[in-house]
Amino acid sequence: MIIAAANLYICSYLGAKLSARMELRRGYKITRVGGIGFPAKRLFSHLSRGPRIDIWGFMLFVFSLLIWTVLPIRADLVLIDIDSSLMAAFLFYLIIIILNLSSQSRTRYGIIMGQMVKKILSVISLAIPFFFSIASIVLLNKTLSLKEIVSIQHEYWNITYQPLGFIIVLISVTMILKILGLNRKETMGISGIDEKEGGGFSKAVLRFSEYTIIIFMTYMIVILYLGGYKNLYFIRGDVMLGIKFYALFILILFFEKALGNSISDVRLLMRINGRFLIPMSVINFVVTFVFFIFRNIYSLI
Repeated sequence: MIIAAANLYICSYLGAKLSARMELRRGYKITRVGGIGFPAKRLFSHLSRGPRIDIWGFMLFVFSLLIWTVLPIRADLVLIDIDSSLMAAFLFYLIIIILNLSSQSRTRYGIIMGQMVKKILSVISLAIPFFFSIASIVLLNKTLSLKEIVSIQHEYWNITYQPLGFIIVLISVTMILKILGLNRKETMGISGIDEKEGGGFSKAVLRFSEYTIIIFMTYMIVILYLGGYKNLYFIRGDVMLGIKFYALFILILFFEKALGNSISDVRLLMRINGRFLIPMSVINFVVTFVFFIFRNIYSLI
């Protein structure tokens, strides 16, 4: 919980700070972010509006923590070590999305509820190419264990075998970040009117779950494509894991902010997803499947 909370705090700070810097360079002088205590200040501002939380929000908070129990930090540092840890992680991920939808959709205003449902369904849709790309990794490595997938990358990272899949998941995570609106916006964008009614601890839990979605997907990219916690020369594996994670997270923040408001409509993002990301992820999976058959059944490769 300490590791998850610390990384959540740092990612929240980086998301706000980098976004504000880019907005200032674009000429938005009113955009300012405080110091290192800004995420804590924002959390306490939510808590000051009321500590009440319903059963859906409580379950959402619990599963947002449980998802980290199956993800390895090192080969000897994982709370729940099972052979199908990848499947368990994605099961928790889907539960978080469903609970997020259930928590956000209860409001007296129909238009806000409609925007919230559209946002979460868009996140689920953008997760489809992510799942197909991960399925290609599973087929290539012949395992559902995250620890085994990392150990297989001792010589070459999976990105050397799956460059197209890496690009697809990177775009997918960037577009999900755009929809969730976690990176500070200079104008009212996708999630400009879809704030949950009220506030308080329930709103803090919702934001926590949305950050969990982005951080989880970024961490999975590092584990599945970039060698995870494998040592690099004299640099320790857990240190390399942190370096790769934050380098990738900052890159995703820059990509999302570089899109600006030119790509801020959900329908446009869904067209990009349906016409490019999903077909390319399916093609990548089919090519991987053919490669798998030729190599493991016919021994032609």
